[in-house]
Formats: sequence, C-alpha cells, structure tokens
Amino acid sequence: MNTGGNIVSRRTLLKAGVYFFLLNSLLFLLLSFRYLSFVSDEARADSPFFLYSLQLSHFVFLAFLPFFFAYVPLTILTKNKRTSTIVAVVTSALSLIIFLIDSYIFSLYRFHFNKSVMDQLLGPDAGQVFEISFAIYILAVVLLAVIFFLEYQAFRLSYKWAERLDLKVLYGVCGFLCVVYAFAQLSHAWGVARNNQYMVGIVRCFPFCSPLNANRFLSSVGIIEPKQTFHYSFEEKEYQYPLKPIETKPANRNVLMIVLDSWNPIVFDSITMPRVYEFSKRSQCFNHHYSGGNGTRAGMFTLFFGLPGVYWPDFERMNVSPVLVDELGKQNYDVRLFPSASMRNPPLDKNVFFKYADQCLATKGGNAWERDYNLSQNFLSFVKARPSDARPFFSLLFFDSLHSMIEPTDSSYKRMYDPAWAYPRYELLDKNTDPREFVNLYKNMANYLDGIVGGVLDDMERIGLLDSTTIVITGDHSQEFNDNGKGFWGHSGNFSKAQMCVPMIYFDSRLAPAEFSHWSMHYDVVPTLMSDVFGVSNPSSDYSIGKSLMDTTEREFVLVDSYTGFGFVDKNEDITNLYYDRTCELLDGDLNVRGDAVLDTLTYNKSMALIEGFYKKRP
Repeated sequence: MNTGGNIVSRRTLLKAGVYFFLLNSLLFLLLSFRYLSFVSDEARADSPFFLYSLQLSHFVFLAFLPFFFAYVPLTILTKNKRTSTIVAVVTSALSLIIFLIDSYIFSLYRFHFNKSVMDQLLGPDAGQVFEISFAIYILAVVLLAVIFFLEYQAFRLSYKWAERLDLKVLYGVCGFLCVVYAFAQLSHAWGVARNNQYMVGIVRCFPFCSPLNANRFLSSVGIIEPKQTFHYSFEEKEYQYPLKPIETKPANRNVLMIVLDSWNPIVFDSITMPRVYEFSKRSQCFNHHYSGGNGTRAGMFTLFFGLPGVYWPDFERMNVSPVLVDELGKQNYDVRLFPSASMRNPPLDKNVFFKYADQCLATKGGNAWERDYNLSQNFLSFVKARPSDARPFFSLLFFDSLHSMIEPTDSSYKRMYDPAWAYPRYELLDKNTDPREFVNLYKNMANYLDGIVGGVLDDMERIGLLDSTTIVITGDHSQEFNDNGKGFWGHSGNFSKAQMCVPMIYFDSRLAPAEFSHWSMHYDVVPTLMSDVFGVSNPSSDYSIGKSLMDTTEREFVLVDSYTGFGFVDKNEDITNLYYDRTCELLDGDLNVRGDAVLDTLTYNKSMALIEGFYKKRP
C-alpha cells in the first residue's frame, strides 16, 4: 500500500520529537514569566538561583509531558510522519492552552487548576459563575489559531533538524537541563528543611509544581531538628452536629437575609449606596466584620451553619442541614429563596439549602443586573400577596451584580462614576494596572444595586413589615482591586481584609440603632438569629463556633477557609495559610512573607480544636 512517504525512520521521528518539544519549551518558558511576575521581590532577592533553576527545569518538564505520554508511544507503534505531526501539534497546543488558562485563573485568584475550578467551569450553570465578555471570546479564538499555526511550523522545522543535525546537540542540551533540574530539587529540599518561607511562596506560583522535600530523611540523620507535621484531614469523618438537641421557643418574626455577592466596604457609604447606608443608621451596624471564607462556597456555608468551611464535603455527603434551616422547618416557616445566579454552582442546593433545592435555580434574565431586578420584584410580589394572618416567612435575596459587574444596558441606567469600564477587562489586569476604571465600574454597579435593595426596604416599610421582620444585609465575601499591591484581583486568592471584610447590617426594630467596631464574623449570625428570633436556650457552642454579633469580647484569632486550604488570622492581622497539600505559609496583613516567623503552634492547636469540635471523638 502506498503511504505517500509517511512511513519513515522511527529514529528520525523521535529526534524530531525531541527538537519539537524543546522548541515548545521556549513557548512554555515565555508563559512562565507570567507566573514569575507574581513572585515577590523578597523571594527573588532571597532565593534567586533556586527561583530561576526551578523556572527553567519545571516548565521544560511541563512542555515534555505530551512527548513522554503521547508522542513517543504512538511514534514507536506507527512510524507514521503524519500521525506523529498531528499528535505533536495537537497535544502541545492543548497543553499550552491549558496552562494559558491556568495562568489567567492564577493571575486573578492565585490558585491553579483544581477540582473546584473544574466544577465551576464545567458544572451546572457555569455561564453564571464566570460571565465573560464577547471581546474575550474573540481574543480566545484568535489566540487558538495563532498557537496551532506556530506549533505546526515548529514541527516542520524540527523534522528538518532531525534529518540534518547530529545527536551531540541534543545530548548537550538534555544534560544541561538535568543538572539544572537536580540543582532546583536539592535546593528546595534544603531550603524547606531550613524553614525558608520564600521558597514555599515561589513553588506555589508555578502550576503542578511539587519539588523534593527531604525533611524526614534529613531529620532521621540528625541534620535538622524534627519539624511539626500536619495531619489534618476533614473528609470521610463522622460528625456530631448539633452537639445537643436544640431547645427553642415558638417564633413569629419574619427573617430576611439580603446577601450581595462580592461586597467590598469601599462602596458602602452615603454617596455610592445612599439608601442602604441610610438604612444602616437605623440598624445595628458592624464595621469590622469578616466572612468565614474568601469565596461563595465558604462564605455562604459559614453564614448559614456558623461552622468552618472544612465541614462542607462531609456535610454535603451526609445531607446535613443547618440548625437554622432545620428550625425554620420545625416552626413551619414559609421559606422562599430568591437567588440571582443559580445556587447549583457552587452546589448550595446540595448543602446549605438541600431541603429547598427546587428554589435554588437562577432568576430569569440574561445578565446579572436583569436577574437582580427581577428577583427583587419576585420577592415583593410574594410579600404583598401574603394574607395578614400568614405564617412567618424566611427569605434569602442573593444579588449578583457586584460579582458579575456587567453594566446595565437599560435606558434608565445612569453612571455615577466616570471614566469606567462597561465590563471587567480581566485580560488587562496585572500588578501594574491602574484600578481606577475597574473600581469605578464596581462602584457604578453598587450604586445600581443600592437602588434595587433600597426599593425592597422601602416597600417592606410601606406595607408594614419592617417591625415584624429581622433583616440581615451582608456579603458572602469581599472583592479586591490589587489593594495589597501583590496583583490580586477579585476573590478566593488570599485572607487579607481586602477579600475577607464585608459590611454587616442587622436590623431588628426592637433594638436601638448602634455601631460596633469589634471583630465580628459570619459565624456569629446564626447564634444571633437563633437567640433573637427563636429564643434558643442552648449555648451557641452546641451548634456553632460563633457568638452573638453584639458580644464585644475580644477574639484571639478567626478561622478562614478557601478552595485550596484553610487558616487563621490573628488579632495583629497576621495570616497563617494551611494548604490541603500539607504546606504552610506565614504572611502579614499586607501579604508579605514573614520570613523569620515560625508556626504559632499554640494558636494552631486552638484552631484545630475549634475545627474538630463537631466531629465525633474516637473511643
């Protein structure tokens, strides 16, 4: 059979493959500088040889993964030039695209591809989690075409080299890379053994990077002192929640929770959000309030359970409902949920609200600003249609405009701040981006949302429901605009105030207006509602790690949670990150590495005792 010259020497194809993937390594190394830009200046100065040796060896290794797992096996089996070309071009292009997307995600959220990211990208209603502009789609198509073209031309060139060049060139390049790789691995093993926090930060910047750790060996031969190891595991455990049966009194107050996704206190003022701000002056207002997490999943979990976010996987697996939600059912409340975006991603419908999963679907509307308006009208229609002797209601209004930040196109919309973007231009964001136009967009959306929320509150008062309703207004987490100068934008990236601090308004007509400056948390909302609305007689420690919002007792630290790990923030705002890969990172409140610091074992042990308080003790 005539194969048209496609069956060629296996040796030539393998040589061509090595040259091709070495060329592809140059593209990966160019991409690596995007990650390198997030390495702190302190880390560069402290460990420059480790940094650049790791950068070179790791990204060359990533570039060669398709070579070992796809190109070599198929080339050995087929010896077909066309097949080898297709495999080389497609696998290299796809791997480069994956890492381009990863670098994009990392630049915004400071974590790499993981299960949580995949769930949000590919899970139900993913389009409402990441609302992307048409311009970015066009840019992505152009970029794809350019990548495939470059990869094809690179393979053609590599095949010519394979036919003409001597193997000595390959041996020299590969030998040099092996030496660099060995240096990076040994440097990391020694640096980690010496508690070098800068190296931990460097490694975390690079995707799928896990250099050599030889602490156990070095400790066994007496070279270093034994280090504390972390043995935390929070999945597949049995829980005991609540610790004791909950005792309450009959309740007749309505409860309304208004949650603004990604609400940063910078917009909570009399200019940008005048109607909500004015309402706060009639309420209990908490000016130093933290969410329990830097993302929606942990933020909403801590708000409704009053427990650390690490309980999420087990509680979802075991269909555990919050004490607060259970009490609503016991007391025959009319529970109505009004989410803007679907609560199936992250899956709040399988966790916090699994008993009301049918109400977790998105409100009708093409964009968040439309859905936000529609949900407010749906809620007002509900409360206006209720008879005077209706049972008390519980409602959640979960607004999304501050998360989406797609500017309304309705003719009635008027900008308050200029110049401003019309949508988030994520492709322009880095450490040096001037945040003004992005912040102005955020402020404009806050002003738009203020009109909607203010309208809800005004109508509640007009129909005489304020006196009989306890209202909580807060955010699931905050939103950063490179506040710390480290290139963080959005949320889910760190535990600094910029991503954790949210407004908290608690309205109960029986309470005199007041402002509080003590450190309050999302953990405190459930104990407050259980006490004020349901007259619970149990101590809050039976069902929460929080306390009353009005309890001004000083906190030593607060527990915080994210998709990649958990940690604690102490009263000096120093941050301890405890990642699920068992590594630890110590930062100050401005996200600078505390280079000479060691883990505060006393606070660590206290935080672990607090976390494990609702897991069953083994006999």
